Amino acid sequence: MKKTLLFLLAGTLVGIGLALGGAEMIERTSGVEFCSSCHSMRPMARAYEEDIHGGRNRFGVKARCVDCHLPHDNVLDYVVAKAYSGTKDVLGELFWVKTFDWVGNLQHRERFTYSSGCRQCHDLNAIRYQIPKAFLAHRDYKMGIVASCVHCHRHVGHKDITGYLTQQQP
Repeated sequence: MKKTLLFLLAGTLVGIGLALGGAEMIERTSGVEFCSSCHSMRPMARAYEEDIHGGRNRFGVKARCVDCHLPHDNVLDYVVAKAYSGTKDVLGELFWVKTFDWVGNLQHRERFTYSSGCRQCHDLNAIRYQIPKAFLAHRDYKMGIVASCVHCHRHVGHKDITGYLTQQQP
């Protein structure tokens, strides 16, 4: 009986340690400081810093990379997408970064930018009465005709991203 309780206690402590360690790792790898530590992401970081979502707003609020580039519908999707994205980014940095078409990849932005992140901060129902014109502009999204925020907001989060991508990278 004592051995069973000891094993349960040890297992519980190991489980809590792994969960807290995993949560800490996810948190530390979620922002622009970590994401731009790779050479290939520096143009994206510079464009982000110039954007309203990078803190150029009246409140100084900044979105983190994962706020836009990971799904926020549920924790499992978030963690799986983070693991997949992180693995893909590391492999890309090691093997194909020099041949990757960054500007051309922008046409696929709906694959790596999630509207669930937008909805964390932007409430379309709230703007119905505050800004009726904006509500009408988002009607097709609300009705499901337009599937993604970045379908219309093409360069949201990274001001003049194309300009930064076509500049000579240091």
